[in-house]
Amino acid sequence: MPPAPKRLEWLDLFRGLAVLGMVWTHSAHTFLDARLQQTDWFHRWDYYHGLIAPAFFWIAGFVRAHVTAAAAARPAWHALKRLLMVLLIGYLMHVPWQALPDAQAWRAACTVNVLHCLAISGMLMLLAERFGRWRNAVAAALLVFFVGLQTSAESWRTGVLLIDQYLNRNQGSWFALFPWVGFGLAGFLTRSVWDGAVNRGAAFTLALGALFTFVQPHSPWPGGAPEFFLERLGWVMMAAALTACAAERVSATTGWLRLAGRESLLLYVAHLILIHAVPLPRLPLQQLIGKTQPVWSVALIFAALFAVSLALGWMNERRKTR
Repeated sequence: MPPAPKRLEWLDLFRGLAVLGMVWTHSAHTFLDARLQQTDWFHRWDYYHGLIAPAFFWIAGFVRAHVTAAAAARPAWHALKRLLMVLLIGYLMHVPWQALPDAQAWRAACTVNVLHCLAISGMLMLLAERFGRWRNAVAAALLVFFVGLQTSAESWRTGVLLIDQYLNRNQGSWFALFPWVGFGLAGFLTRSVWDGAVNRGAAFTLALGALFTFVQPHSPWPGGAPEFFLERLGWVMMAAALTACAAERVSATTGWLRLAGRESLLLYVAHLILIHAVPLPRLPLQQLIGKTQPVWSVALIFAALFAVSLALGWMNERRKTR
């Protein structure tokens, strides 16, 4: 059996940076004064908020391809169980527990968020792996399908709410399979041309990312395919290559970010629960504070949310070590 691939520390750092950006994005959208959210500077900054989710998808794809790069197709059941757990967490986060008898409540429980799409993206990678040496070709075909049909999928509807939520955001979903799983598949394919080391592959990834980003016109969501996809994919690929090049130089001061990256799922769930579910007092922060705060106050809230979530991640990692 070939040896397991070496863990890429920079991927933990890159994911940790994405977690940091995620907590800030949710803090800004939840607590920043509503009038400030209508300003031009916030709309310009919000464009970069939109790069966080593509980064998570790309990282998931790159990691999956990396851990299976040196081996034939491995049994998929262990990975599938983890993905099903992520899918379940995604659904549980939308269940309105205080209004379960209400039909509209069950409609809300079907809402698709980033966790659902990440789980489906991972399952598609497991499927591609079953094709052995053709796995990259299958992944590329799936990428073209989910990105190329993004615009068409906006009008698709089966009449089954549980399915339609995945096709587009017209039913109230936060994310949809088109084109989001394409970012995960792109990360999976990137591993075939770059092994994650600081080498020519990193330079190629950086150059390809720049090509994707700067040859495309600005295309904010919902945007047209494939401009929306390629532009954001380019930013993510450039950020990945630059993080890989800088990771070793900053390793002594970024342990907390690498911890956040390793415990990214826990931090994702924890900070959202702190914002939307914990009553302080009687009302959650989202309703207690609302969109009323200046930038400096939002920054303090963000720091507190991240610190508490990171502490929970640290405790969970210690528990697993024991």
